[in-house]
Amino acid sequence: MANMIQKNASDLDAKFRYEITSKVGAKSLLKCIQCGVCSSGCTVTEYVDMQPHRVVASCLLGLREEVLSSQAIWTCSLCHRCTERCPKNVDYSFILALLRNLSVNEGRIPKEYSGTVVTIYDNGFVVPYTGGLKDNIDRRRNRMSLPQIIPPELDEIRYIIEATGLADIAKKKKEGD
Repeated sequence: MANMIQKNASDLDAKFRYEITSKVGAKSLLKCIQCGVCSSGCTVTEYVDMQPHRVVASCLLGLREEVLSSQAIWTCSLCHRCTERCPKNVDYSFILALLRNLSVNEGRIPKEYSGTVVTIYDNGFVVPYTGGLKDNIDRRRNRMSLPQIIPPELDEIRYIIEATGLADIAKKKKEGD
């Protein structure tokens, strides 16, 4: 059974649902009827602390803190099955991306994600393509007659990371190491 929490009405963020709805428009969570179809088809539901329909309900109730600190918004694989199955056309995937952005704006980002930002900022790849790993990959690609990997333009990648505000996350991660 789900853990029950008690909240005073003064602890709820009554504007939270409208903040989300104003950004997602017609894909609004206000249309959700809590049928649970999104959760029943979720591929990661057994691994999250809050199922998709409960995330929506929590947003509607104004449980901002609980939603933005939930691992559910980061564990989702964004397969869009929930969105495809929703009888009211609530775009949960889009809402989840928005919740991730709100979480990052408040400085809440799992270290795994901030580490990935640093890696991409440093070399342009999600997995470092340097040293022995690069040699091994290049050797395999040569054996399979595949073209060499063209390194990305780091200036362009860094520009995007800086323009989106992710550079601040990368700097904080590096300072924390």
